[in-house]
Amino acid sequence: MTGLVLELPSSGGETFAWLRSRMESGEQACANDIVSFRTGDSFRLTLGDRRLAALTLNAPSDTVEVAPGVTVAPVVENRLAGFLQSEWRGFDHLGINLSHCDIIEADWQKLIATVAAELPAWRLEIGSVNDIVMIVKEDGDRASVVELVLDRRAERSSFHVCARVAADRAAVEAAFPAPFGAYKPGDEPFFRSVALPVSPRLPSYLDLSFSDAQMGPWPGIVAAMGKRIA
Repeated sequence: MTGLVLELPSSGGETFAWLRSRMESGEQACANDIVSFRTGDSFRLTLGDRRLAALTLNAPSDTVEVAPGVTVAPVVENRLAGFLQSEWRGFDHLGINLSHCDIIEADWQKLIATVAAELPAWRLEIGSVNDIVMIVKEDGDRASVVELVLDRRAERSSFHVCARVAADRAAVEAAFPAPFGAYKPGDEPFFRSVALPVSPRLPSYLDLSFSDAQMGPWPGIVAAMGKRIA
């Protein structure tokens, strides 16, 4: 089965380097069954040798927009890396949001059709203005998950990692108060978003899934809330 390859800018910082080492180690529920990383000077998504999306990175920004109108400021990196290392429980999923400014609808539909022909994909039917497609590959009781989104509201494309942590919601909020942490609308029971240092030109963030989050296994979620793309 062919996998996705995500090319990210060569910078990344301590936190992302640590996350990559965990992903590449084959840790339970990490998404390296679906996606691998390549270092470069751009933001590209390919499937094998087939290019799916190639984006021009914009000028650096002092904040990261995690949802339209919701931004977070970068936290001191050793503080973020230290929090992850002490509170780490595992990966939940990786996410790639492609802005409507970077990809037209017809090319997005071709992208999803190409991916769904190679990988098990579900389109979530949750009434969102965005098109949300979850790639969920099961191996016994292990599920690797990548989220692909056509973001019809955001002005910039973005990349995120969702990680499960041992800290509860109150502790995550205390560790990352505003403006360093924020909730995307509707995500309050599940994740708190924090800027992830990858590149100043690429909006990137962590979704921290706290220990008391109301999350179930992804295979059950997509079965209940999505439709398999043939």
